[in-house]
Amino acid sequence: MNHRKRTVSTIVFSIFVCLIGLTGSFAGSLRYGLRDEAIETLATEWELSQMQITKIADRMSMAQFFVVMVQTPGIEEQGAINLLDADYTRNFIAAKIRDYREDLLKKNGKGRVDFADIAALEETCREEICRDLGYNVTAEDMERYEILWDNLGLDERFILDHYRENKPGIFGLAGALLSDWFLALAALLAAGGCVGLWFLNGRSFSGHRIYGTALLALGVLDCVAAAACELLADAVNRAVNMRSNVMDLFFAPVGDMLLLLGMFSAVLGAGLIVLSVWEKMRLKKRGRRKK
Repeated sequence: MNHRKRTVSTIVFSIFVCLIGLTGSFAGSLRYGLRDEAIETLATEWELSQMQITKIADRMSMAQFFVVMVQTPGIEEQGAINLLDADYTRNFIAAKIRDYREDLLKKNGKGRVDFADIAALEETCREEICRDLGYNVTAEDMERYEILWDNLGLDERFILDHYRENKPGIFGLAGALLSDWFLALAALLAAGGCVGLWFLNGRSFSGHRIYGTALLALGVLDCVAAAACELLADAVNRAVNMRSNVMDLFFAPVGDMLLLLGMFSAVLGAGLIVLSVWEKMRLKKRGRRKK
């Protein structure tokens, strides 16, 4: 293959790897933000009782359900705050987020919240709930809450399969990009590209400048995206008119991983550029000596 064809092939391949790498770094960072440790941190540090639920109840059916529930005569505001801040509530939320994650990745059907889950939580933690609420929840209360749950259609809203059936393309793409095989493919492609170009250029790093530039650009884009995570969290909060730290807690590990991947890619790209320049200078010196 002549020099021109090698250059064209290198440019096309570098752009392809850059796009795959950018997608892979975003997907990998999201997977990092959905690992068990990150979910536990989110559930533990989420300022649930500071969410101003009454302010967002007109947009979120679950908030409407909670507002009606805590308006039960006998339940005071402090009782509602205690309920939201309790460990059993946070453990329940963490378990459900893990279920949604597994359903998204494996389609196991666990990504759902039924009123039966709420009833099971109330039955299991009845003493703690009554103590925190300062109110004894009765069987009549639970029947009324179930009717409200059904009227709001929360069963349908909290079943991931429902949204997957309505938007199969989006969920199929999300599941593929977040899958282990895609993340492994992106990593292998980046590493394999470096080796492949080494053989393409006659076992030399002389043709790696373009590839190094692509990796450097990828690293810069990842770092910019990492810096934008905080802005994105603020944008989401403004969009739903929500005062909460939940978006900050979610995007923090995502931004950390994007920054780490960006720095690694940028350093690797810069190193390949230096190697390419050094190799070309070495080959020129060797050519002069032969003359």
